[in-house]
Amino acid sequence: MPVGIGAMVQPWVKTSTWGGGMNDEISILVDVLLPWILRLIMFGMGLLLTVSDFLRLRHYPRAVAAGLGGQLLLLPAVGFALAWLWQLPPEFAIGLVILASCPGGTTSNLVSHLARGDVPLSITLTAVNSLIVIATIPLYAMLALTLFVGTGAEVHLPVGTVLWSVFNFTILPVALGMLVRALAPNFAERIRRPYDAAAAAGFVLIILLILWDSREGLLAMWLQIGSVTLALNLLMTAAGLGIGVLLALQLRQVVTLGIEIGIQNSVLGIAVAGAVLHGVAGLDGSLMLMPAAIYGLLMFLPMVAIIRYGRRRLPSDV
Repeated sequence: MPVGIGAMVQPWVKTSTWGGGMNDEISILVDVLLPWILRLIMFGMGLLLTVSDFLRLRHYPRAVAAGLGGQLLLLPAVGFALAWLWQLPPEFAIGLVILASCPGGTTSNLVSHLARGDVPLSITLTAVNSLIVIATIPLYAMLALTLFVGTGAEVHLPVGTVLWSVFNFTILPVALGMLVRALAPNFAERIRRPYDAAAAAGFVLIILLILWDSREGLLAMWLQIGSVTLALNLLMTAAGLGIGVLLALQLRQVVTLGIEIGIQNSVLGIAVAGAVLHGVAGLDGSLMLMPAAIYGLLMFLPMVAIIRYGRRRLPSDV
């Protein structure tokens, strides 16, 4: 599960009806080990990057525009449509819309890296979109409240917390990795492959442990929430790939668009639905966060196929 604002989320996740809440072992994995694994992986990405990689993005404005358009406009629209088609109860419908309004987050950067996509494009889209959603998430939340509850309410997003999440889990570790590469390029090149393999293995192990421990709650919620969140992931991943193909982008960028438009920051979705909107119009935050919580587990399943495809079709020299 992507990590960014766990301190806000803990009270709602641990007391939610999802599988009875997190036990001590899963709490340690999510609150301690997973955040550090993600930081280490982002540092490893930095070992591959230079400033020129980001400057090169100015030559691909279509890729950046397509990624932002897919995340900010297409995703929320599909979220509204799926909530209506599935005839979800108000809490679940609003939670799904909030999830669809979130940016990709650290996990999309990680998957782009593992799939050998365009990592600078992925990081740029995450950073820019994380700034824009400060304004768009409240707008979509108010629209969802109006459509599914019949009442609008002013929604305030914790701006400082969102910005700190992007800096702490993406910008800072990547910048440190880039600094090491700039100061000691031979050392960075020598360690990057074993470092990348070890960090990725640690990440996969933790996710598998979380999936296993959450299996009962996941099965209980599958029919009502799992199917719609998986549909959101599959549809938007396919849409991202399709947009990249239609724009005749390079394969690395096509893969990255599929990942960036297909993956959302589930922890931000949990925080907004479970904390920011808790009690608004009498809604239960522990129910509204369920789509994001279930999605945070299921989204890794389709991404395995993209990672496998990218590693077969794309060279390792980024």
